[in-house]
Amino acid sequence: MNGPASADRSNPDDAPRTERLSVAALRRARSIRLWGGKGCGVPCDFCRVLVSTTEVEYEVEAELDGTPVTLHFHPRCHDVWKAEVDGLAGSEAPPPHLSPPAA
Repeated sequence: MNGPASADRSNPDDAPRTERLSVAALRRARSIRLWGGKGCGVPCDFCRVLVSTTEVEYEVEAELDGTPVTLHFHPRCHDVWKAEVDGLAGSEAPPPHLSPPAA
């Protein structure tokens, strides 16, 4: 892959999101598809640190409250987010605090 995963898709409605999602919104997001590739310089939706073009980025097509969203993650941030979301889906217990991994 020579660029961000979004470059491979042709939906003009996929404009980059500029507002930060809240922790509660990230918990409600459900992954549909995952792409991996070169970072595109946008902030990670989990830790908010830019994913540079020299880093691997996971781009997730997700659904949030019935609306499609594209999420961008560092690989380790995606793993923590996914584990958290999967754990919440199988649990009736109150959700633990969702926090970015230590650098």
